[in-house]
Amino acid sequence: MLDRPFFISLLSLNLLQLLWLFAYKKILLFRETMILSIILIVQFIVSSLTNDRLVILLLIPFFLLQFLFPVKRVQNWLTPALFLSFENAIVLLSWFLTLDFWDILFINHFISFETYSTYLQFFIFLQQFVFYLLLIFANYLNKRFSMTVTLHLLPKKYRFISALLLFFLFFTIGLQQLSVLEGYSAPFFYSTFMIICFTAFLSWNMLLVVKQQNEQQYISILKEKYEQEQEKIERSNEFRHDYKQLLMGLTSYLETNNTKQALELLHSIIDYSNSLLTPNLYKTIAVIHNPPIQGLLTNFLKKCSEGNIQPKIQITEKLTDIDMNIVDFIRCFSILLDNAYEAVQEINLQLIEINITGNPEFVKVTVKNTYSDDSSLSFHSLLQNNFSTKENHQGKGLYILAKLIDKYKKASYQLAKKDNYFIASFSIPKLKNNNPSLKNVEQ
Repeated sequence: MLDRPFFISLLSLNLLQLLWLFAYKKILLFRETMILSIILIVQFIVSSLTNDRLVILLLIPFFLLQFLFPVKRVQNWLTPALFLSFENAIVLLSWFLTLDFWDILFINHFISFETYSTYLQFFIFLQQFVFYLLLIFANYLNKRFSMTVTLHLLPKKYRFISALLLFFLFFTIGLQQLSVLEGYSAPFFYSTFMIICFTAFLSWNMLLVVKQQNEQQYISILKEKYEQEQEKIERSNEFRHDYKQLLMGLTSYLETNNTKQALELLHSIIDYSNSLLTPNLYKTIAVIHNPPIQGLLTNFLKKCSEGNIQPKIQITEKLTDIDMNIVDFIRCFSILLDNAYEAVQEINLQLIEINITGNPEFVKVTVKNTYSDDSSLSFHSLLQNNFSTKENHQGKGLYILAKLIDKYKKASYQLAKKDNYFIASFSIPKLKNNNPSLKNVEQ
């Protein structure tokens, strides 16, 4: 059978691969991934130099930090708890189908020691091969159903389920490690089977929840688009019904040289038909293939409609390949939108422009809005914690934006004032396997 140092070294290597090939950028940031990697590298080196069984205890701070890092950032227990279970399940499954199976044959004397030793390296290679296949499959599922994205944004926190999952996971892992250290094979295989089956069952149910959440969000967006189209159709029918009478009234005013009444009627016709002539912004944001961001913009458009504000939107990017945690992206975007909406409430000329553009390497989000100019305020003041120009407002928006952007190496933000507009934007890099951007779509 595998000796303990080699077992711990291979386990450390598997966890290290999982960090960089799956968790990095989906669940963990670069700094967090580096810290966890250092723990695994230390465990790998120590296990190579000593036969001390206690080196396995380094997994305790590894798992704790792996859970606490995303919890602190996104205030969500479910994603890190499910990832911990998934992480152990995928490692155990790759071992169970290869090295553990080979050990079972040897323990039960189905093969000789010579045969076991001869083909051991092949089964080590096979374990790595199966491990990579499982990782590829996991990445495919995540990309297909946007699981890590949607789990972050689920309205429920599922803390009870997460706590129950963690208790079950660490109980079975404890049983498993005890059986390894004491040489008991039966408890090891029972606990392995329990972890794999429970993770598969929970992941399948979470997959259904995620799919339902995505469908509900998509239906909500379609409903908003339908309601806007329906309202335009109703207004169009009313306008068509009254169009002849309006023209006759306008003609009579002009024939009698009643210019004042003619202008008033003409302006009322323009105001009445304005909603028919404005672009369908819901159709514009449908260009984005990211449901959470679509939902954010849909809610903002609804908010603007209730406040009689007609924003302009230009979108040239699908936003499916951004190199930024989706929760952080939505927080940054919502800060700019909220600030713009609050700023235009204080003035008569209420204009908001939203631009989502990019190039092969970066995506840029820009929000422009008219504002009440106060030349005494500096950009440095706007970025201070708890500073606000609004009464009874906490003033954390731009400060939080700066902190979020600073966590990402190549990301940046810009603030500017130009032509009576306040302009705030942030740029983030695209993933290396980025998709081609859309042609310019402007309405």
